Amino acid sequence: MPFIKNAIQKKRAAFLANPNQSYTAPIPVVIVGNISVGGTGKSPMVVALCKFLIGHGFKPGIISRGHGVKLINPIAVNSDSLASQVGDEPVMLARRTQCPVVVFPQRAEAIKQLLATTDVDVIVCDDGMQHYGLNRDIEIAMVDAQRGLGNGQLLPVGPLREPISRLDSVDYVMSVTDGMTQILSDLNRAVLIASLSSSNLVSLDGKRELSFIDAFREDQDWHIMAGIGNPDRFLVTLKALGLNKPKSVCWFGDHHNYIENDIPEHGRVIMTEKDAVKCQALAIKNLDIWYLPVSLALPEAFTATFLQKLQHINNEKRHE
Repeated sequence: MPFIKNAIQKKRAAFLANPNQSYTAPIPVVIVGNISVGGTGKSPMVVALCKFLIGHGFKPGIISRGHGVKLINPIAVNSDSLASQVGDEPVMLARRTQCPVVVFPQRAEAIKQLLATTDVDVIVCDDGMQHYGLNRDIEIAMVDAQRGLGNGQLLPVGPLREPISRLDSVDYVMSVTDGMTQILSDLNRAVLIASLSSSNLVSLDGKRELSFIDAFREDQDWHIMAGIGNPDRFLVTLKALGLNKPKSVCWFGDHHNYIENDIPEHGRVIMTEKDAVKCQALAIKNLDIWYLPVSLALPEAFTATFLQKLQHINNEKRHE
């Protein structure tokens, strides 16, 4: 559908032609986004990036849209925030990174609140590659290596928000799965591979841990649940960790708003960390519910150049 492509390209062309019409932050802005719908590993990347920045002396702050919630003003998110009020991913990011987090659809306003209330010196934007009201200094595009870029077509014909050529302009293209598909290998640029890992399951209340050896014994039956963009990858991960055939599998839509009746009253349940953030606020009788926290290891090919880019941007902003 050419008219869709033209509309998206015009939007970006207007942004590139008139960058002064978009908000420019006084500190570096790093966007972790994608050009396709569905889960691509943005959240693990945001967590890993923030921890990497902290380890190198930076004070990162996170901004997010707050998917699925209605916000009148920018809202600060902390570990005790309710996902129903600020969104599931922002709460998870606040807990995992301990960084300041602000949610609001207008990312510029979220940044302004962070600057007014914290001492952050770099902004990590969870999603927002297509939010052209915000100037950005570094773009990291996440791509799922198993699903690739689908049929390469824009919505609604295909899974893409922007044309494949958009990846030519980003600073990094990264995938968090093993094995490259043909469509990714055909891109005219390097695709970095980052590995995901997890050491154990964690109980819904966060007070207990369960090793994979104990969890995935042959006599253990598990109900698998997820309300994320790419639930099949979650199941593949569990099987790679030792899960045999699950007793049941239940997939909800991305950012699903859980209710008590969604959760089995009996039996062992595994869900994602993002799902657990929402389910922790429910009155659930089943005490045998667990989630799988995952961590992303940044590839050396990324870390070797990212800090140099960031330092160069800092130097430029100081002289503006």
